[in-house]
Formats: sequence, structure tokens, C-alpha cells
Amino acid sequence: MYRVFLCISLCAVFLCPVAVGQDKTTDATKMDSAQIYVLKGRELATNQKFGDALASFERAIALKPDFEEAWRGKGAVLWMMDRQEESLAATSKAIELKPDDYKAWLNKGNAYMRKGQIEDALKTFEKASELQPDNEDALMGRFAMLRELNRADDMLKVLNRLIELKPSDPERWLRKAMESAEIGKWDTALVAFDKLGEMLPDSAYVWIGKGQCLTAMGRQDEALRALDKAIAMNPNSLDAWNIKGAILAKLARYDDALRVYDKALEIQPRCAGAIYNRACAYSLKGDKAKALLELKRAIEMDSTMKAAAPMDEDFKSLWNDPEFKKLTQ
Repeated sequence: MYRVFLCISLCAVFLCPVAVGQDKTTDATKMDSAQIYVLKGRELATNQKFGDALASFERAIALKPDFEEAWRGKGAVLWMMDRQEESLAATSKAIELKPDDYKAWLNKGNAYMRKGQIEDALKTFEKASELQPDNEDALMGRFAMLRELNRADDMLKVLNRLIELKPSDPERWLRKAMESAEIGKWDTALVAFDKLGEMLPDSAYVWIGKGQCLTAMGRQDEALRALDKAIAMNPNSLDAWNIKGAILAKLARYDDALRVYDKALEIQPRCAGAIYNRACAYSLKGDKAKALLELKRAIEMDSTMKAAAPMDEDFKSLWNDPEFKKLTQ
């Protein structure tokens, strides 16, 4: 998930005849002409006429070789054309001409990102942030690269800054909840889901997320209440029913778990996940025959279950069983 922000703003363009002469043209006239070509290049790029846009930026550069905006525009268009090496060269020239242009640094970061040079992209986005600390595009770029590098703590710091800049954006709170849960920071994730619940009080998804966090934190009774709220909001949520069943199984309430999985299968009869979960419940209950029968059904619907079962602690009592081994080989 990368968000990419190229700094080519659209401007209204009114072309006027410009006197161009080889020797008589003044620097001011050349600059005027170059600016017109840059504006035209931006318009063409916005209309996805990239070849013409590139030509327009190059005309501007021919007139004024030290015109930083023209180099930046050229680099951005080359990025759009997926010519990343050339894009980096043009954008680097723009930075050479104007080292404090954070937009050029952003574009350079985008080119590195497209090439898969994650460390270089991160350093470049960090430079853009140094120049423009509250620029959300730079922060988003840093967040994406830190995520790729599995630098969870730094990633969350950047995400917290994005939330500070726009605290009413539920998407950012959801991202914080999901990213925190993914790295096992369940308390942080729960706080984010609570905040999200204030913004989206009728969202079943929020209560499902809270249920998962509470389960991971060992607060099973609260988790069940959260999932019951999710089910009340959306009775057809397979996730809510399946997660509730898993919690009940963890509490050794196997018959209750099986009834919950049956409810999921009423909603979607060929839900391989619910059938697999039934197999888990039967295995934990000590009913080998039904566990193997349900596992066979699940594998027939989703072959990935075959690899999952031998590593699933719920089937630990069957790991050495010949029938189980035959089914999962």
C-alpha cells in the first residue's frame, strides 16, 4: 500500500505569442517562455499526455537550463512513464538547483520507491519531512517505507503524527489499530478501536476488532460481549461468528463453539474456515472421527488447510495419528 504524491500541480494555461530570437532574446523573455512551457507541461501531464508533457518540460530546460521547476516537472513525468533512472536524474538536478525544494525530494522518494530501493526512499522522504515537517505526503511516504522495513515502533510514531494532524480521520485510527494488532501491541490497538468506535458507533467491524484485541489480552468474557454487539449490528458477519466460536473453544465450551460455527455455515454453507474451525473444536473435544471428517471437508474446499492443520495446536492430539498424517500430507 503505497500512496504516491507527485508534485505537478494543475494551473490554467493561456498561451500567448512570444517573440523568440537567437541573439536578441533577453533572459527575462526566455524565463517567460520557459514558464509557459512548464505550465503547459503540467496541463499535459494532468491530461495524461506524457510524451507531449515531457517535450514541453524539455523545451523549458532548453531555454533556461537552471530552471528548477522544469527539471522537477520532467522528473515527475518520467516517473509517470516508468522511466525511473531518468526520473531520478532529472529530480536530482532539480534538487541540485534548489536543495530546499521539498516537492523535488518527494518526487525523488517516489522514484526510489518504484524501483524498490526502500532505504533510499525512506531517507529521501525523511529529507522532505525535515524541510516541511507537517507535510502529509512526506509522512505517508515514511510510514509506507518503515512498514516495508518492519520498523514497527518508528512506523507507529509517524502514524501518531499523522493522527495529530488529522485526529478526526477514522481511516488513520483504523490503520493504527490494525498495525498495532499486527505487531502484538494489543493494548494500543484496543485504544485505537475505542477511538474509532466513538467515530463509527454503528460499525460492527469496530466491535469485531475490539473482540480480537480483548481475546489476545486474555479478557475472554469482554471479548464475547464485544462480538455479541458486532453480531447484533450485523447478524450475517462470518468474521464475528467465527471469532466468537474460536473464543468459546478456547474456553473449552466446545458444544457452544460448534453451535456458533453452525450459525456461520447457515450464512455461508461452503465456508471452509467455519468447517475447519469445527474440526478444531471436535479435535479439542476428543472426537477424532468427527474432527477428521470435518478437516477432510475443509481441505476439499480449500487446499491450504492441508498445510495449516499440522502446525495448528488444536490438532496436537492428532499430529501422530496415521489417518491425520495421510489427510494432511
